[in-house]
Formats: sequence, structure tokens, C-alpha cells
Amino acid sequence: MSFKKKVYDILVAKQPPIRRRYVRCKEHGKSVGARFVYLFRLNFCFYVLNDRTLSRFDKPTKPYCKGAESALSYRESPEKLAEKLAEFDAVSFDIFDTLIYRPFARPVDLFNLAATEAALLNFSELRRVCERKARDKRFAENGTYEVTFDDIYRYMEEYAGKSFAAAKEKELAAELSLCFANPYMKRVWNILREKGTRLVVTSDMYLGSEFLGKLLGKNGFDGFERVFVSNEHGASKYHGGLYETVKKYLKCDNIAHVGDNTHSDIEMSRKYGLTPFCCPNPNTVGNAYRPTEMSRIVGSAYGGLVNAKFHSGLEKYPMLYEYGYAYSGIFTLGYCRFIHDIAEKRGADRVLFLARDGDLLKRVYDTLYPESDTVYFLWSRMAATKLCLEDDTADFIRRFVYHKCGGSFTGRGMLAQMELSELIDKCPCRDEVITDKNYEQLARYIIENRGKAAELYKPQYDGARRYFSEMLDGCNRALTVDIGWAGSGGAAIAKLAEKWGFDCEIIGVVGCANDSSAEQPDSSEALLQSGKMYAYCYSQRHNRDIFNSHDAAQGHNIYFEMLLGSESASLRGFREDGSPIFGGSEKDNAQTVSLIHAGALDFIADYTARFADYPYMLDISGSDAYTPFGAAVRAGGKYFRAVLGECSFNMGVGTEESPINKQI
Repeated sequence: MSFKKKVYDILVAKQPPIRRRYVRCKEHGKSVGARFVYLFRLNFCFYVLNDRTLSRFDKPTKPYCKGAESALSYRESPEKLAEKLAEFDAVSFDIFDTLIYRPFARPVDLFNLAATEAALLNFSELRRVCERKARDKRFAENGTYEVTFDDIYRYMEEYAGKSFAAAKEKELAAELSLCFANPYMKRVWNILREKGTRLVVTSDMYLGSEFLGKLLGKNGFDGFERVFVSNEHGASKYHGGLYETVKKYLKCDNIAHVGDNTHSDIEMSRKYGLTPFCCPNPNTVGNAYRPTEMSRIVGSAYGGLVNAKFHSGLEKYPMLYEYGYAYSGIFTLGYCRFIHDIAEKRGADRVLFLARDGDLLKRVYDTLYPESDTVYFLWSRMAATKLCLEDDTADFIRRFVYHKCGGSFTGRGMLAQMELSELIDKCPCRDEVITDKNYEQLARYIIENRGKAAELYKPQYDGARRYFSEMLDGCNRALTVDIGWAGSGGAAIAKLAEKWGFDCEIIGVVGCANDSSAEQPDSSEALLQSGKMYAYCYSQRHNRDIFNSHDAAQGHNIYFEMLLGSESASLRGFREDGSPIFGGSEKDNAQTVSLIHAGALDFIADYTARFADYPYMLDISGSDAYTPFGAAVRAGGKYFRAVLGECSFNMGVGTEESPINKQI
């Protein structure tokens, strides 16, 4: 065993808490010096301070709050870089993380998909161990750590068994299927190729030049003269020898090299006479802002795609677009899969996406599952509250009176918002500001005049019944889909459908249930327990850590609802003929919604394209879908204020909309 290996085993491998954190540090691209300092601190805390969990090193990540995250990596245009590179006689490019991206925050997670296809346990870890052992063996025999792909799998068969060696073709297939072009470098490459610049590719890699050439061609990087790979020449960029090989082949001195690794691509290329150009690794920059609590495979896939989007250097996106891409996209995609699974499980023949949060959801769902029967169901808290007055007077009073008392509303103003102006003259508190001291008086007045109020709502009641008849025609079982929280929207539709005699079972589906700090945290538990309602991200029954940390009082509901915001007007009720009555338009939020939706749709398009050959990657748990949002919550509202502060939001039934910054 080499001295280096002995030191590694003692300082790193011996203790799992140290090993996990050190490997994470290495994967984040830290320099050798930074890793050594970090390793010293880990061992000091573990052995000297007796901190056996090393919890002080597990600092949760937070989003970038000072503006658009993509601005951190935005740089000169590809055209300008290509202009500089065209001045050289030849240009050498690194492959991975320069020309080609893997869709993972930790590129080694590609091994996990190969393992899944080969139905193997712990393959990813064994794959890394066997590669290291193969390199040690090669060094002992030939004085070089360079190994081929075949060398690794020969050792895999010897060390782990034939079943693991069978994953070889699965890994190659995964590389070809998953890898995609860096859009920034693709434009640089195309310009140089058109100018006739000599292009070569240089990589420290176990894969062979023939396979890498195939991978490059598949992603549009053609026109290169040759691929130089360390394992085929017994020399590496890391030690510099591979650059000598490149120079001998090109037979010119004025050569540029483009790559992401500070040591191998920048320092060593300069040392060996090439002119280096840095192409920053998006994961090195972006992982600092990606949550670490997600499941390994989906979390890495999510992080890798967000990092590639924000840190290729090609674009500087608006914060609202980034909010859609990084937070709305994964929730919307995972939620749609969840809805589809529930629809199949319960045999639903129609999915009703409730306005307005169902706008984006329906668009995505129809794309993913075009064979499904879906409708955009016009609905709102206000319409539901009025239509259910006689059956749920308590909720009517809670939403229209209790939630607004203590403000500037008089009894007259509240009744007007209820659309019950005919009851104002006889109201004993019509000119009094309603507070927690006198709201019972108004509540009692409404109860005493419940029949008259229902009569005033009758045209809307009849219109809603006509609308229901149209939406539920020919349907035996339907899902109602909303973002949350108590599931009152779906519950009201179920109540009215039963009352009106529609032979259609209604099952509610919500993104999130009420959280532990909600005014009525138990309101939907009976429905959830009985299977009349399902919650995706959390409820009392699952993901209780999120159930306990999500806090509507801190604005979390508002921020979350903006993931699916719609610029369409809010429904106030129905005319007698069944046509809808809308409130004011959402023109103030139109651009906001457009940018968020654009970001979400782009993430979904990227994710589904990258993992088209791995459909199980669409199975995104509610915990994973919520975790990026939860990481943003850790910023204490700072991030949300920066990105959503001027957006308008309605805090209650019948209230006017105002900017979020004035509400929270």
C-alpha cells in the first residue's frame, strides 16, 4: 500500500462522518490546499473536540439573495471568446464540464442510473472503489495511475462479481443518453469550426477516444482532428505529459486550451506552453446554492440541471424566471406525476384543475399525459364560500367576517363584499368598524338572515349548478386538483355535487395540506385518512418535518402559491345561465406569472428531455419537490422579498390585492 493511500485511510476513510464530508468537499471542486485545511478541521473536531457527528459542518444551503444567481457566472459572449481563440493556430478543449455536461450536481451519480438499469445494490460506491483499486494496481505494475474503462470493469468482475461487471454496457449507454452539450461552448465551437480553426479534444479520462468521439458527435461537436485521452497515452493533463503529446501532434506553438479544472486545465497547460482559458464548472459555483437534503439521485439530477442552466455563462436570467426554473419546475413536474398516479389508483376518469392554481398544472399535465381527460375548472374561495352558505355557515362567517375583523372594514363594507347589500339597512352594526369585540354581532345577524342571503345568492346557485352539469357530464369519478391548504375547494365541489344529485364521486388532491401552525391544522385529516383527499408534499400523515416547519404566518403559503400563479382574473361567482363572473384582472402580476411559468416550463422540458430514457426519474417525491423551496425559506424571507416583493396577492376572501412586501 502506498504512503498516500495509508494517509488517506487514516485521515479520511477510517471515519464515515469525515469521509462523507471530505468527499462532498472534493466533489464541489475545492483546491488541494482548501481540501487539506478542511480535512485538518474535520479530524481536529472529531478526535480533539470529540464532535463525533461533526454537525457543525452541516451548514444548510440557502439561495443567492443579492440578485439573479445566473449573474454570478455571466461573462463575455461566446462570440467574443471565439474571436480570441481564433487568433491561435489550434485550440484544445477539455470534454466533461467544458464541452459536455452530465445532468447531475455530482457527475458520479450517473453510475446510479447504470446500477438501476442493471438492478444492482450499492453499485455506485463499488464502482468508485474499483476504479481507485484499478488505478492503484496499475501504478504498482506500470508506474502510472491511468486506466481504461475495460481495466475498471475487469477489476469490478474480480472484486465485486460478474453481476456488477454486467453493468458495463449500461454505463456506456447512460453516458450516451444523458450527456448534453454546454450551450455556451457549443456556440464557441461552431464559430471556430466555421473559421477553420484546428480543433482537438484533450481529456484525463478512462473512456476511450473512439467512444468519446461518438459522444462528442452525438452532441454536435464535430470537425475535430483528434481526441487525446490520458489512458491511451499513459500521460495526463494533471501531470502535464498529455500536453506534450498534443503539442507534438499539432506541431505548432501557438495553442490555446479551454477547460474547467484549475490545476489540470489552467496551471498545467500554462506550464507546458499552452495558453489557458477557464470555463468554470457550473457545479462548482452552483452547488453552494442547491439543497443537500434531497434524495441522492433526484437531488443530484435537479441540482445538475439548475447549475447548468444558471452557470453555463450564456445568459443572465431575471430572478422571477429563476424562481420558476429552480422552484416551480420540480414541484410542478413531481406533482403532475403524483396526480396521475392517484388518478390511476382510484380509477378517476376526469381531472379537474381548479382555477387559478391549476392553470400551469393543466398545461404540464396535458403534455405529460395527453390521453387523460382534463378540464380547467373555474373555482375560487369566494364562489365556494357563497354557494355553501346554508351548508357551512361557520366557514362563511370565518372567511367573510372573522378573517377581516380588526381592520378598517365596517359592517356595511363587509356585507357589500359578500354581495349582500340588501341586508345593510337593517344591520345593527352597519356603520361600526368590525373588531374582535363586536364581530359576533355581525355573525349573529348573518345567521338570523341566512335564508334571505341564500335567496339573494340563488341566481349564482342555479348558474353554478348548470356549470357543474357541464363539467361533470359523463363522469363517474373525478379528481379536483388545487395547491392547498385545507382542501376546501375540492371539498366544496364534492359537497355541492352530492347535494345536486350528480352521480360523480369527487376526490380531492392538494399539493400541501395545512401545516402545524395553521389556524385549523386538523381540518382535512378525516378526508386524508379516509382517502377522500390526498396531499403531495406533506400532511400530518407524512413528511412531518415539513408539516412542522412550513409556516403560513411567515408568508410561506403566499410564496408557495406564487409557484403556480396565474394572470387570469379571479372568479367571483356565476350568472344564472352558468357563465362566470370575474373580479379584477391580474395585470399587475402578468409579467411576474409569465416569467415564473417560462422558467418552470423550461425546467420541465430540460428534465424530461435529459431523462427521456429513464421514465422512473419522473417519480419525484413530495419531499424532494418541496425541499428547494424549504431551502429558500431558510433565508428568512430575504430571498422571497427580493424576487416576489412587488407581486400582488389577495390575503383573504373579498379583500383587495396589495404587494407582498406590505403584507408580510
